[in-house]
Amino acid sequence: MGSSCCGCNAVLTPEIKEVITQSAFIPVTTLSGDGQPHLIVVGKVKEIRGDNTLVLGVYKMEKTRQNLTETGVMQVAAVSGKKGYRFSGQARSEGDEVIFTVEKIAALL
Repeated sequence: MGSSCCGCNAVLTPEIKEVITQSAFIPVTTLSGDGQPHLIVVGKVKEIRGDNTLVLGVYKMEKTRQNLTETGVMQVAAVSGKKGYRFSGQARSEGDEVIFTVEKIAALL
């Protein structure tokens, strides 16, 4: 739902963007170079850029930033009411932000 068959042109539709902005919190998982997942929870998505990029504010997040440097692999989940989505893609840390490019979207609920 919301992505192409190859998963490389994921599009954040208006409905998906609404779920993201209404989510009470956002779970974020990154992957280390040796394959270890690291799960954290952030308050909100700071900004939605275009149709495939989420910007998260950085507060500490040392392990998350280290993992992004090592692999860039990240997943984010957003749930509001009876709708939810898991986003997979690549991310990088830039100053006090994490820039996450969504490559694949899966409905959760």
